[in-house]
Amino acid sequence: MLAKRWIGAVVLLMVFAGFAGASAQTRTVIPMVFSTNEDYDTSEYATAQGLKEVEKDFQLVKELGLDRLRVSFSWANYEPLKGRFANLDWLHQFVDLADEYGITLMPYLCYAPGWATTNGQWYDPPVDYEDWYDFVFTMVSEFKDQIHSWELWNEQDHYMWWSGSLDEFAELIRVGSQAVKDADSDATIIMGGLTGPDTGFLEAMFEAGLEDRFHIMPVHSYHESWSSAAVESYIKPWGTDFDYMAEVLAEQGRGQPIWLNEIGYPTIGEQTEYDQASFIRRAVGTLIATEKISLISWYEIKDLPQDFHLGVIGDSNNYHLGLTTVDRTPKLGFYTYQNIVSLLNHENLILWGDDITFVEHEPGSQKQRIYLHGFERESDGHLILFAWLYGPKKETIVDVTLPEGVQSITEYALDGTPSVYSDFQENQVLNLHLVQDGPRLFEIVLDR
Repeated sequence: MLAKRWIGAVVLLMVFAGFAGASAQTRTVIPMVFSTNEDYDTSEYATAQGLKEVEKDFQLVKELGLDRLRVSFSWANYEPLKGRFANLDWLHQFVDLADEYGITLMPYLCYAPGWATTNGQWYDPPVDYEDWYDFVFTMVSEFKDQIHSWELWNEQDHYMWWSGSLDEFAELIRVGSQAVKDADSDATIIMGGLTGPDTGFLEAMFEAGLEDRFHIMPVHSYHESWSSAAVESYIKPWGTDFDYMAEVLAEQGRGQPIWLNEIGYPTIGEQTEYDQASFIRRAVGTLIATEKISLISWYEIKDLPQDFHLGVIGDSNNYHLGLTTVDRTPKLGFYTYQNIVSLLNHENLILWGDDITFVEHEPGSQKQRIYLHGFERESDGHLILFAWLYGPKKETIVDVTLPEGVQSITEYALDGTPSVYSDFQENQVLNLHLVQDGPRLFEIVLDR
């Protein structure tokens, strides 16, 4: 766990204690990293023309301001017959191209070929775990000079993605992590991402003795799409869904950081591009405010074509999760995410929390749910403020009070366009008009 490459690549994502401005109050410093996702099945991409399509995606990754990309390296794709690997020459070209673009790949190894399981299903456990070891060892050995983190499986807490028992999955991690270590002792090992925060799953893995078998604990989130829960529900009066995971990781594990390495919102039916963009802002503000998330990765770069011959696992939402359309035309959310990345990626952030207060101009009989999540950038002391109204009113006006004076305020539209917000006095942001589910984003230069 203390290998030198893990220290260089991952420790920056750990949570440390720090100080905000001149305050003597000790606060948590959140080192934030952003990423995105895209999967490349070899039947679609493993050609020279397919690599040209990949390059178009890499260009979008860089346009977003990102330098990380989570991808799948499918066992079924790369070892279609026992002991006979395929498409590795193409995969080397893929990895070399990522290097050319300065993109750090974060592959997850998953999904069994038919020959390796009893029933021939990709979501089944392998009959012989030595086959899994051989696949993982080969892939890590092949790319250890370029790829330094490996995620083992994906969404194994859901029957759709793993048909085996918890004990069988624990064996998959035990064997897979050993294969990673044997091939590259410096590599970072990432547990397969869970469909949501799940302390019970974690406890089962620790009961199986896996506390030293992984360095990162990732979680996925599809609130307001497959789950009807609002993204704001992650934060509750008695704590956040991630607090309990962090507690289990600290007490039973090795204090592994939590990543949110898949989050998405489909533009389908009545869910518009505006809704997706609004969700991105609300989700990012909420998740960072938990103080437990150190990486957020959007799923995915582009929509899938409706005639995608492989089909998708699950319902039609899967075709519409992209930040761009099928032909890579950016949606509004593309620019929303790009703007957030420009403000927060690779920044150490300090949550201001209850230091930010507000007064509503016309309070009614019902208490309004107003969210003000402010994060100070340690690099320059600027405050990045997310502000929105959840309800029950449709709109309201508030005056916001900060603990420090304000020098200037820039507001960013959902498409990232900046404008001057001039209605402030001393340490107050005045007449802030909030519309239900219409998150506003500000960069505030403090008077220091």
